[in-house]
Amino acid sequence: MTKKPYPQPTPEAVAAEADRLRPQYEAFMRANGETPDPGQLRDWAAENLRERIILEQDAEAAGLTVEALMRQIADAAPQPTVADARAAYKAAPERFVAPERVHAQHIVIHRDQAPDPAQAILDLQNLRAEILAGKIAWEEAAAAHSSCPGNDDLGFFPRGAMVQEFEDAAFAAPEGSVTDVVETPFGWHLIRVLAHLPEEPLLFEEAKERLLAELREARERAALEAYVDARKGDFAP
Repeated sequence: MTKKPYPQPTPEAVAAEADRLRPQYEAFMRANGETPDPGQLRDWAAENLRERIILEQDAEAAGLTVEALMRQIADAAPQPTVADARAAYKAAPERFVAPERVHAQHIVIHRDQAPDPAQAILDLQNLRAEILAGKIAWEEAAAAHSSCPGNDDLGFFPRGAMVQEFEDAAFAAPEGSVTDVVETPFGWHLIRVLAHLPEEPLLFEEAKERLLAELREARERAALEAYVDARKGDFAP
């Protein structure tokens, strides 16, 4: 049986799709220093709809959902190997860098638990003095005085992971030190810095799973694009 041609999207459907795409399209054009073009936007919308029509009709013919058909196409793409990942790693080593990180702990008094901010600051200053004098262990102090007892260890984190005031103090403090009281939007903190790690290259083994996932996603996307591109000539005039 001869396969029927795919129906062209209607002008009304193209206009509706263009309206849906307009914010994304205009942001993309501005980001690339280009002027939005209504004709180009309509073309993008029509292409989106043609791809959707291909997948919907082929899925129906195969007795599948669109999602199942797309998964079937993606699964047929060749899987990347470790050798592929290693080649990608060697081609762009500058992509695989671990940022500067710091390992810190904190004792915090939240704002909603401090009716008198001045007293909260004074309590933390006195607690810091006791910690530095060896009168109380950090762990004991955190358990007894922090608003988050048992959750004082923040592990390693890079710049940008914490609010600015906390980040500035943590990255500026030497290893093994306890900062003075640091105020943030959440409250008041003592920060103990356990370790600093500088920016450093990631080993291939550390980057391998990320690379394999990236390559797999790229190949699956390419397989889907090839599938619909091969059928775009099958639309009715």
